[in-house]
Amino acid sequence: MINNLRPLLYLIFLGASWGLYFSLLKLALLTGISYVGIATVITAAVCLGMLLISMLRGKMPFFSRKHIYFYTVCALLGYLLPMLIELQVVEQMPVSVLTLIVSMSPIATLSFASLMRTDRINGRRIGGVVVGAVAIFAILLPDAHASKSVAWHWLLLAALVPASYALYHNVISRYWPEGSDSWQIACGESVLATVMMVGYSLINWQGDSFTGWNNGYTAILIMSLIALLDIYIYFEVIRLRGPIFVSHANYFMVVSGVFWAMIFFDEQPSPLLWLSAALLLLSLYLITEHGQKKTAPVDN
Repeated sequence: MINNLRPLLYLIFLGASWGLYFSLLKLALLTGISYVGIATVITAAVCLGMLLISMLRGKMPFFSRKHIYFYTVCALLGYLLPMLIELQVVEQMPVSVLTLIVSMSPIATLSFASLMRTDRINGRRIGGVVVGAVAIFAILLPDAHASKSVAWHWLLLAALVPASYALYHNVISRYWPEGSDSWQIACGESVLATVMMVGYSLINWQGDSFTGWNNGYTAILIMSLIALLDIYIYFEVIRLRGPIFVSHANYFMVVSGVFWAMIFFDEQPSPLLWLSAALLLLSLYLITEHGQKKTAPVDN
């Protein structure tokens, strides 16, 4: 019973914490810290935390050529590529449109899972993904529809973000290095991601300077601590339930983001929020398959 509930609780936690990032990121940006600076500091902090945990566990990540290739591809697909694209398109379209596009990651994940044969595809799981998409459209489409039109080439570029995340989910499931557990994979990826992020930030330095502790730095600290746990949980859910299941956290991220905005910024949600929440519960029920075999043999 506990083993069946653990992936579900992990997924809900991922969705809630990813949604919290929107509010914390907004708090940090309002203090004048750049997006690149925030992403670089969080990635580096997570890397240091992962290395400390690995040393305490006495199980450092492997860094053979095969492992480095794996970490590099994952860091590109899960960190650098989506961030670069989002930085390019965020000023070219309303946030509601970008969020709607990015939230289509589960549909893209389902498609890649079918092509790469990394997960079980059946009518129930397809239905769950579709119901989840309807839930997100219900809450985001009215605002997106009311927004100004966006040039098609920006929409196509933005569509690469959910495609990148979807490929990321499936690559991890398909090419998980044998003999590594979730902490080791998370640590190895964070090391390569930090190298890339620091390199990118040095090339694209935006003049951030420390002028004293404020709410922005508090938000970054909280995001770093949450991300440290999130990354491990993400890999653990991939290991236990596969790419389609973990991609569903993107749906919950959108709804939880609205709830967190209500708490932090007193924003008023759409009346369709409650319909979306109900549909998400149905969607989660459909994609949850008891007794599904693990996608990776390593246990912690």
